[in-house]
Amino acid sequence: MDAAQWDERYRASAGGVWATQPPAVVREIVAPLRPGTAIDVATGDGRTALWLAARGWTCTGLDFSSAGLALAAARPGGDAVGWIQGDVHDWEPDSPVDLVVSCYLHLPDSATAVARIAQWVAPGGTLLVVGHDVENIAAGGHGPSDPAILYTPELLLGALDDRFRVERCERVTRTSADAELREGHPAAAVDTVLHAVRVR
Repeated sequence: MDAAQWDERYRASAGGVWATQPPAVVREIVAPLRPGTAIDVATGDGRTALWLAARGWTCTGLDFSSAGLALAAARPGGDAVGWIQGDVHDWEPDSPVDLVVSCYLHLPDSATAVARIAQWVAPGGTLLVVGHDVENIAAGGHGPSDPAILYTPELLLGALDDRFRVERCERVTRTSADAELREGHPAAAVDTVLHAVRVR
């Protein structure tokens, strides 16, 4: 969907499109990290950026939907995040950051987009990407049904260069116990998770 379609979707939602917490795997990976600077790419209505800011991160939430950002800014703690309307293809930060998170950014050129946001990570910093895996279609999980925009571990690994050490790149299954599955979603969904550290 383009920015106008996302704007319409956010305006039609009562309190945001997604759950109020980041995906469980994001919370698991980020919790042990020392807070620093962070960018939440495709922040949507802000759930991950707000969670980071509440834990001491100096966070920027980037999205191309003005309506999504308006919802994010209006949430409790919204004034603690720097909200920026921009496109991942042409926006870039003033300087590298300690953490770049991207949750469910699905584009025809997803590998190119992931390679681009990886360049925003400072040496020693962390890149964390989560998205619907192509196997999610057969599993019947909620999310896009176009395999051309879905992830695989191989796709995400191919987006990185030798400046990154991969800590984890695999498929994970979310269950109904995970906070990001809202009422009405299937009991399970398949995601790809990439956790990498920039070493040089």
